[in-house]
Amino acid sequence: MTDNRRSRRALLRSGAAAGTLLLAGCSGNESTGTPTPSGLFGRTDPGTTTGDGRQTDDGPTGDTDRPSVVVGQRVLRESIGFLVEGTTRYGKLPGPGQAPDGREYLVVVLSVKNRGDEVIEMGDLNAFRLIDGDGTTRERVDLVTQTGSQFTEGLLVPGETIRGFVAFEVASDSTGWTFVVDIESLETDLERLSVDLDADPQQPDGLFRQSLRVPVNDVGDSVTAADLTVTVSEVRTADSVGRSRAGEGQEFLLPTVRVDNGKDRTAYLGLTGQTLLTGPRGTPRALDLGAQQQLEGSFPLNPNVPSGEHVEGEIPYLVDAGDSPLYFAFDFTTSGAEQKSIWQLR
Repeated sequence: MTDNRRSRRALLRSGAAAGTLLLAGCSGNESTGTPTPSGLFGRTDPGTTTGDGRQTDDGPTGDTDRPSVVVGQRVLRESIGFLVEGTTRYGKLPGPGQAPDGREYLVVVLSVKNRGDEVIEMGDLNAFRLIDGDGTTRERVDLVTQTGSQFTEGLLVPGETIRGFVAFEVASDSTGWTFVVDIESLETDLERLSVDLDADPQQPDGLFRQSLRVPVNDVGDSVTAADLTVTVSEVRTADSVGRSRAGEGQEFLLPTVRVDNGKDRTAYLGLTGQTLLTGPRGTPRALDLGAQQQLEGSFPLNPNVPSGEHVEGEIPYLVDAGDSPLYFAFDFTTSGAEQKSIWQLR
């Protein structure tokens, strides 16, 4: 590996999530590991959150650079923690739609924790794959990226957890699969993580939670990086946005975000690639694109901001009523700075 600034910060060439793809209504045939009612994740995070992955609380487990574990078994190193919480099989998913005859989607629920003191850079969508006993490989299925909780590009700051899912198309009722994550980093001695999806799962001794070790901003605060100044000026809730209504026990959370462009050129921003709302376990909350299109004064999806100008608007997220704490993040990576700033909205 090349010892340069970017590879030193590259951990797993996979990534942080950009919103949540709701799978409620997709029928799962069977599941293993942590129960996930009401769709893939359910409406709330599981209550058991013991063990936040800090070095002072949970020491590293094992020393091999290619650990093999089962569903529910945590892998802890000084800089990173992994946990496959469970799997579910679906006949249909948003995006790819109905699986072909004789096929189904195997969905792996994964949590990743930054246990170190350096920012982790994520990338390479092909880092995840399934392998069976004969060496047959299945690459991940591309889902709806604008609303998907599948892992994509981004940064994971010290103490941050991200929770999401990875989907694969497999033969119906097929067995013998191993979930594999290839890792490239000088920050950890891990090279590959293998999880036997057929072995009896174990109850996790702890689920990762947020324990942020970076400055967390309040509503009203501004952050400047890469000649951009981002301000979260206010936040409100609503039962409906235009014709979109929150379901029972849910509400829309709408932060007002302003970005001032101090560059000497146009700034190209991406709402779904640079912003994220997560809860205490790192599960992304849903950016409601339907509500965004109906919302007067919404933050544009892909604004081009001329030099010296600004863009401002509300971002509609669908959350559980009273859901707390909630963290809003803006990732400056694609704008020229290896930085991700976080605001606690409530």
